[in-house]
Amino acid sequence: TVANIDWPSKPDLPDHQQQEEFRTLLDLHRRNGINAILLQIRPAADAFYPSSLEPWSEWLVPAGRPPGYDPLAFCIREAHARGMELHAWFNPYRARFNAMDSVAPHPQSVDAQHPDWLVTYGKNKYLNPGLPHARQHTVSVVLDVVRRYAI
Repeated sequence: TVANIDWPSKPDLPDHQQQEEFRTLLDLHRRNGINAILLQIRPAADAFYPSSLEPWSEWLVPAGRPPGYDPLAFCIREAHARGMELHAWFNPYRARFNAMDSVAPHPQSVDAQHPDWLVTYGKNKYLNPGLPHARQHTVSVVLDVVRRYAI
């Protein structure tokens, strides 16, 4: 999902187009004998599902405008309907991809709210796993998803 490599093909697609693109990918993988999908649902301290802990992913919707559906619930349902497992892929510590660009962080992002938790490496920012608050934030995000979704 990061940088719209596979899905969705670009941010801010209408909901029905996002969904159709995902169905098409699943159908292709099913025809090729794939029985499990790895879906990146947290590319950079953002979410491909409704979250009170992190903002919507910029690669799904611009400026945090929520879609009219729950993308993760939809993806799980569609994978299971094809007899496929869906495994959620978290980037546990990447907080900002291409952080050196001129786009300001989303106000709800850990980048904006807790810059002291971050370290910069190359063009990216990462939560510092040596800091208890940063580690607990990541654990809280994962537990939130595990409790709400059949991943």
